[in-house]
Amino acid sequence: MHDEYKEKFVAVITFYEKLIPRLIDYAASFTFDGTHILHITLVSLYGSILELGRSLLPLLTSESYSAIPIVLRSILEAYVDLENICKDPTYGYSMDIKALKEELAFLDEAKKDNNVYMRIIAEAPDLDERIAGIKAERKRLLDRGFKDLNKFDRFTKAGLENEYRTIYNWLCCASHNDQRELRRRHLEKHGEGVKIHLFKEADYAELESHFGVASELLVRASIAIHNLLNSPKQDDMKGLREEMDKLRREIYGEDA
Repeated sequence: MHDEYKEKFVAVITFYEKLIPRLIDYAASFTFDGTHILHITLVSLYGSILELGRSLLPLLTSESYSAIPIVLRSILEAYVDLENICKDPTYGYSMDIKALKEELAFLDEAKKDNNVYMRIIAEAPDLDERIAGIKAERKRLLDRGFKDLNKFDRFTKAGLENEYRTIYNWLCCASHNDQRELRRRHLEKHGEGVKIHLFKEADYAELESHFGVASELLVRASIAIHNLLNSPKQDDMKGLREEMDKLRREIYGEDA
């Protein structure tokens, strides 16, 4: 079983190592409006996906396996936003509402003036004005009918409800140091007790899953943004989709 998963992992990581530089090269073909908030947000999201995606490789090389699902969670979250904004440009307003909500919570905490880390902000002469402006802008967007979507709402809107309940749950365990993840990461049954491991050896089944998910997200995100921006690399995106599907069939069977 170990050799079977290692073989699958080798196939996936070979594809992934070639995928990253290709996508970075294809991104150079983008033509977009640097004054248009939709384009700015979309390209920023995709840039984050590419940067985070590439960062998985040195984590693998350095055997920093515990960090891989934490980064992968961020890639998945960015993909959800990118997919939504490609399907519905007004989704950007929901992103604005969320950002305003978080900024308001931060400034409200500063206004209490009992947090040593916020002392400079609390003493800012325009703090009340900034808070009032954020509240007004958030109310304006909500009054126009745009929604303050929670994480589940965002995944559902992107058609990824099943992924939210499975893959995202699994990745959040790693990010939040859930007991399930701590046991998996560090413990091994040994007699009547357990062994504690630091930097456990590679789990090829897990690595194959991680890089398989990362590959799929990168391909999907790339297809979405190249199509929306009408890039000259759309045929290359179709080719990537075919390559990814072929890899899945080879690893998981005809129905994958």
